[in-house]
Amino acid sequence: MEMESKSTPVTGDYIAHTDGSATEQTAVNFEDPRIKSLRLINALSYALTVMVSLGSIHTSVNDEYDDYEVWITNQTLLSVAPYTQYIWYILFLLQGLFIAASFLPSLWSSELLGYNVLAAQTGYKHSLPVVHYPALCASTLMMMYSAKLNLMSMAFLGSCASTYFLVSIIKYQLDNDTSPPEEETFGGITKWFQRRLTPASTLQLDDVTSPDATTDEKTLKDRIQQYFFLKLPFELYAGFNLALNVSFLNIIIHKLIASAVFNLVLASASLLFLLGVGCYVSWTEKNGLSYGIGGGLAWYMFGVFFQLINPSAPIMMTYSEEAIDAAKYMSAIFANVLLSTVAIRAVKNIINVNVVRGEEMEDGLEDEEEEEDDVGAEYTQV
Repeated sequence: MEMESKSTPVTGDYIAHTDGSATEQTAVNFEDPRIKSLRLINALSYALTVMVSLGSIHTSVNDEYDDYEVWITNQTLLSVAPYTQYIWYILFLLQGLFIAASFLPSLWSSELLGYNVLAAQTGYKHSLPVVHYPALCASTLMMMYSAKLNLMSMAFLGSCASTYFLVSIIKYQLDNDTSPPEEETFGGITKWFQRRLTPASTLQLDDVTSPDATTDEKTLKDRIQQYFFLKLPFELYAGFNLALNVSFLNIIIHKLIASAVFNLVLASASLLFLLGVGCYVSWTEKNGLSYGIGGGLAWYMFGVFFQLINPSAPIMMTYSEEAIDAAKYMSAIFANVLLSTVAIRAVKNIINVNVVRGEEMEDGLEDEEEEEDDVGAEYTQV
């Protein structure tokens, strides 16, 4: 037991679990061969994926098409404008932040990364982001190369594998959000924001400023940094990759069933499915709200809309103008609904914060009045 306590010191930060429990984080020892090797594997996987994808598959930002023949032979109502692929540059940049987090002292012990869990156990027993990431890189390359070689069934399998790893990572991060135990609920987080909005004068007692102001400043920076480095890379990719799943499935079915009516219904159902998933994950209350997923889905739907403004020859030959317009306007409307859902959710959070702020300030004034009455009564009695 003594050896274990020396090898797994705690950091003082807390992990808020969805079951209501909270545990302190374990410090990471990068001299551990498992952790040292895994950090190197993650960095190499990222570098290889970026070089192969952007250097071979997406050969030039000036080229309108990576492979015109593949693109034109796989046209469906859910095909996107070629420049939609430029989101990969953003995705790989964000994943670079995730890799950089393992080299930053302020982040490498975060539960959202996963190295501290490995430091506290033997083997790889959890669906940790750092354990799943090399497999995510492999499935991404499988999807991209299969699509480039016009092997759409393999591309669909690769995108499904990527979805599995992304969902596992996001679920793990939602279940293991890093925050003090008293702030593990949305109400606790709003109280934390309320303290941020309270004037400094109200945080003073006997001319001594409350330490909450300094603590809250550090907490705000930590949470923002953790979101952009550890959560947004996977949320944004998950949204866009889910849309790719649906797109590959539509291509496969389109080649099997050459019915314009059936494929129009399938495309409409696919857009409705993506809308439902995006609204659910962007609105449903959890330890953290997955805004990035809705953003990735909206980007894809806007790509569908702009592609159908000037549809390709196969689409014009297969579908009526009414069918094309239906898919075009559905994608535009749904994309705006997703963005509006994210915006409304953000506004709702701000309103909740202000409500809590007002209620707590009123409670504080009532408490002060009660204390003054008590002091006055005691003075009168004396």
